[in-house]
Amino acid sequence: MRIALIEPDLQHAKLVDRLIFAGGHVCQHFTTSATFLQRATDEFFDLLITESWAGDHCAEDVIPRARSILPGLPVMMLITAPRECQIVAALHAGADDCLSKPVRGPEMLARVEALQRRAGLRRPRNRRRDAIGGYTFEPATFAVSFREVTVTLTPKEFRLALLLFNNLARPVSRAHILETVWARRRDAKSRTIDTHASRVRSKLQLRPELGYTLSPVYGYGYQLDAIPPETLTGGN
Repeated sequence: MRIALIEPDLQHAKLVDRLIFAGGHVCQHFTTSATFLQRATDEFFDLLITESWAGDHCAEDVIPRARSILPGLPVMMLITAPRECQIVAALHAGADDCLSKPVRGPEMLARVEALQRRAGLRRPRNRRRDAIGGYTFEPATFAVSFREVTVTLTPKEFRLALLLFNNLARPVSRAHILETVWARRRDAKSRTIDTHASRVRSKLQLRPELGYTLSPVYGYGYQLDAIPPETLTGGN
C-alpha cells in the first residue's frame, strides 16, 4: 500500500516512515500539504496520514482538497495529546480515524490495516498507473514507459520493478520480495530472484550513466538508487 504522510516534524516523520516500512507498506513523506497535493495529481496514494497542522494549512482544509484529486481517499489524522473535542472536530471534517502523536507502532499499523479493509482500495480507472522517478508503470498491460521508450515485462518482473521503485534508496529484503512478487512462496530459489533482478536491470536500463543503479545487498536483498544529475554531469 502506498501511504502519503504530511508531517512537518522530521523526527516524527522518520519514526512513522520506519513503522510503515516495517508493516510492508511504502511511505512518501511531505512537509506541507501543497507538495502532497501537487504530487497527488500525478501519482496514486492508498491512504493519507496527516498532522493536524499540515505544514501550511489545517488538516481540516486539506482533506476536501485531497479528495477532490483522489476521490474516496482514506485519511488518518495525527493529533498531539488529543482532546475529545479535537477528535470530534477531525471526524466531522472528514478524517476516517485519529491517532495520538507520537504514534505507537502496533496501534498505528493496526489502524492502517483497518482503514485498508474498510476502504477496499479499489483504484479508479484513471488512477491505475504509477509514475515514479521518470518511469510510468501500467499494471493492466505490465508495460513500463521511460525516456520515450515502452517495454513490456512479465508479471513477476513488473511487480519486482514496481516494488524496487516504491522503495527507492532503501534495501528490500529477499523475504519481502518473495512475499510481494511470488505471493509468499518460500520455495522460490534465491537465484530466481537474481535472474529477475538482472532482467529488470536490463529491460529498464538501470545503469549508472542513465541515472540508476540496482545493486545486490550482501546477505539481504536488493536496493535501487537514483544518481543525482550533478553526479552524472560531473558537477558542471
